[in-house]
Amino acid sequence: MIYISTAMAIKERVVQVFLKLFIKILARINNRRFLRIFFIISQIFKEEIKMNNALIIYFSKTNNTKKVALAIKKGLEKNGMNITIKKIDEIKEKELYNYDLVCFGSPVVHSLPPTPVFEFLKNNKKNYQDNGEVYLPAPKLPNKNALIFVTYSGPHCGISEALPVGKYIRQFFEHLGFNIIDEWYEIGEFHSWEEGSTKGTMGDIRGRPNTEDLALVELKTIQLTKSL
Repeated sequence: MIYISTAMAIKERVVQVFLKLFIKILARINNRRFLRIFFIISQIFKEEIKMNNALIIYFSKTNNTKKVALAIKKGLEKNGMNITIKKIDEIKEKELYNYDLVCFGSPVVHSLPPTPVFEFLKNNKKNYQDNGEVYLPAPKLPNKNALIFVTYSGPHCGISEALPVGKYIRQFFEHLGFNIIDEWYEIGEFHSWEEGSTKGTMGDIRGRPNTEDLALVELKTIQLTKSL
């Protein structure tokens, strides 16, 4: 059984390397007809390179984002996926391409990503650029998907305060050729400001994400990732 698993892993890796090399060549040709050919070929190879594994990355200072990350993990497990879950400071350089699905979670600080998230995205984008993985016109890679989830309190403007964070994370993954399967914005208690959790735009959000919120996240995860 070990030998079969190893052989499958080698096969998956070889196919991935071939497709990455092929798309680099096509990107340098910069001809949309050739890129279309690649997309067709990628569909043929899609089942061959499927690894059925997922990575969940998150930064969480108050545990709001961590709770959502764990709910996503439960949903993915119920779909039979192999899950790796890591805090943002545990991710190794250029690790993201090793997974079918990357779920990336962040809270909001004054409508922006917190410093650890911003630094992670900035540094990793540079690393991938230096490695030749980011190029025009950022064609989608087969079987590389990203789910973005953002926790927010929105005391002043509601979800509008969270959208810049989700969009910033989204463009990072789009630069890498990932297909964005969804962006989720989940309400979380404002732990350091009681008025922000009781009198803001979102109403009384103390204790959120609560059991019902997390059960819904788990259900959404099951439904969204069934086809992956």
